[in-house]
Amino acid sequence: MTRSEYRKMLKLNGPTQRDRIINKSIHDQNKLAPVSPSFKDVMIDDIPRKLNIISSTVMDQKIIHSLPGEDFSIGSIVYWSKSHWLITERDPEDEITVRGRIQICRKEIKWQDDNSHEIHSLWATVEKPYYSNLEENKQMSYSTREFRIQMPFDEYSANLNIGKRLMLEIINDVPKTYRITSVDQMTSRIDYNNEQVGFLSFNVEQDLYNPETDNAEKMICDYVPIEDTEEIPPEVVYPPQEAEPEYVLSIDFTGASTVQAGGFGKLFTAKIDGETCETANWTLQGDHVPAEIHFKNAEDSVSSAKCKVVCADNPKLIGTIVSLTVQSGKLTADIDLEVI
Repeated sequence: MTRSEYRKMLKLNGPTQRDRIINKSIHDQNKLAPVSPSFKDVMIDDIPRKLNIISSTVMDQKIIHSLPGEDFSIGSIVYWSKSHWLITERDPEDEITVRGRIQICRKEIKWQDDNSHEIHSLWATVEKPYYSNLEENKQMSYSTREFRIQMPFDEYSANLNIGKRLMLEIINDVPKTYRITSVDQMTSRIDYNNEQVGFLSFNVEQDLYNPETDNAEKMICDYVPIEDTEEIPPEVVYPPQEAEPEYVLSIDFTGASTVQAGGFGKLFTAKIDGETCETANWTLQGDHVPAEIHFKNAEDSVSSAKCKVVCADNPKLIGTIVSLTVQSGKLTADIDLEVI
């Protein structure tokens, strides 16, 4: 063996002692983790994964470790041991393995979007009430219990705001409804890989059930029947069965047709007759395109069923109108977006 071959052999597991220690630890983790009793098969956001799950002093919380080279994100839902768990913490130190903490979810919360009237649901943690007593007036007594709820932050839960009512339980055939009193979208989200990831926290306070507007069967407060929102003009003429069906391309999004200056952007989805398109081409037109108002990653155009439009943090752009156009085959659709 020559001197150069010997030196090359010494650097096989890393050029420095620190690198060799890290690589040996990674090797040991990959070798010993599968035989450990804490090594579990789980689902993270419906994707099969493997985690080391370690019990802590708090029964409804566990410490988790990923395998070397794998990762997870705060706000994801882990399904393990026949229960859903919310990832609430992630250690930024991930050179060998990623460590975090999960907390058991106690409720799948359902609500109806105020704009689209679509029904959404997410698993969430529910903390014990801060206090519990009775408020009395001349007509009746009612509970003023409060709970703290944590759930994944996404494009739908981001619309939950103060005053939104939720139906969380039914006791003795009597629905119990709650009203959101405060919302926290900051302290439970972190900057990771140039994105804001995490979960949503909010407080709810019990209020009174309204049998005229609340749907106990669907567990939805202030329920609006979806079929009632679609009005068919009386003069509509249905084509004969032999005629070719007419398809309508639309742009689906939550909230108003606006984009926030300096925000995280707004997601748009191309749909044909309510179904997401397989392919679509997006373009933006306006005075400030694509320098300050552009697609995510500053592309001139996007070829996908979905796109995200972001706007630079410039107060001078407020009030600017840009046009977002989507094309799928021979169908086109467009909307005007205002910067707010």
